[in-house]
Amino acid sequence: MKKILLVLTILLSFQGFAQSFGKGSTRVHAGIGIGSPYISSGTKMGVPPIHASFELGVTDKIGVGGLLGYTSSSIEEQFFTTSYSWKFSYLIVGARGAYHFLTDDKMDLYGGLMLGYNIANARFESNDSSLNSFVTEPTAGGVAYGFFAGGRYNLKNNLAVFAELGYSISWISAGVCFNIK
Repeated sequence: MKKILLVLTILLSFQGFAQSFGKGSTRVHAGIGIGSPYISSGTKMGVPPIHASFELGVTDKIGVGGLLGYTSSSIEEQFFTTSYSWKFSYLIVGARGAYHFLTDDKMDLYGGLMLGYNIANARFESNDSSLNSFVTEPTAGGVAYGFFAGGRYNLKNNLAVFAELGYSISWISAGVCFNIK
């Protein structure tokens, strides 16, 4: 893998491409994910992991920005004539930093970290009103962290597509990216 990246870097350096990421650049992402560390086994997905993020180029290799992500799930059970369900939602607000290790006029490969806050909610519903009065609906929050590796491919000067793998609001994510500057 290191040899392939080295060969690509050497080849791209002789092409005279303008970089798709650099100091002063601004990128805005909107994406949808597949799988999420916040969705547990046995639950049914409600809203798939969706997110929006932005990134500002601090140097030609380093970008910083933020992320806002959301996902939800539920579980439904039946016990004789009593049915009940739990509905879970997760809102992630975080700061991201990325290192762009390979860029040209069409592609941008990067990796980075995310640090933020998770606002989690759980809601209980039952057809037995006596259960509703005994169950406490928790809300929770806490530090959310993540890491990611991804790439963008420019379709036009101001429009790109992206894909990321990692531990964040979703395991795999893809979407569109708008190149503002």
